[in-house]
Amino acid sequence: MARYVIPLLAAITIIVIAAVSFVLLSGHSASAQSTPEFAQFTALSSATSDQCAYLGNKAAIYNSVDSQPNNAYFQGSCCSPMDWNHYQQQIAGLKNYSNISAIPQNPYNVSVSQVKQMLGYYDNITLNQSQNVTFTQAASLTQDKSWCCCQCWAWYAHAGLAKYMIKNYNYNVSQVVTLINLEDCCGG
Repeated sequence: MARYVIPLLAAITIIVIAAVSFVLLSGHSASAQSTPEFAQFTALSSATSDQCAYLGNKAAIYNSVDSQPNNAYFQGSCCSPMDWNHYQQQIAGLKNYSNISAIPQNPYNVSVSQVKQMLGYYDNITLNQSQNVTFTQAASLTQDKSWCCCQCWAWYAHAGLAKYMIKNYNYNVSQVVTLINLEDCCGG
């Protein structure tokens, strides 16, 4: 009987390890897991410096952002867990904008200095009537039906980025919506 117990325990151990590995790694191929992008995704998906705070209180949000060093980063997602496939789509899509320094290349890893810049766009760019129509329509057509899922720092930053792109690059509604959806840092 003892000679059957050890092989049985070994087999059970192998099955348990395989099951746990499958659950932890499901949806992520072995080759994807060995890439720098997946390593960055893993780090960012456990980061917590991107938080929704002071919702709708613009002054408190700005004070919070201003109190952070410019070389710090808002990292991770604020509301929902990050999704590897969605993250890959966002990063791939944002590569199309790599020649525009105002556009963060990773919505889950945005420098405080870049957030401050986008908040400045929100406050300092005045749109004409036609541009304002584009701005207003675009906000209602994003995945979040606004500049972010809640009125946090990202809401003001994304609104500022939209103003910047409308004013300086003559972006239309569709172009603004596409960009803001790629910049969505809420997770998912």
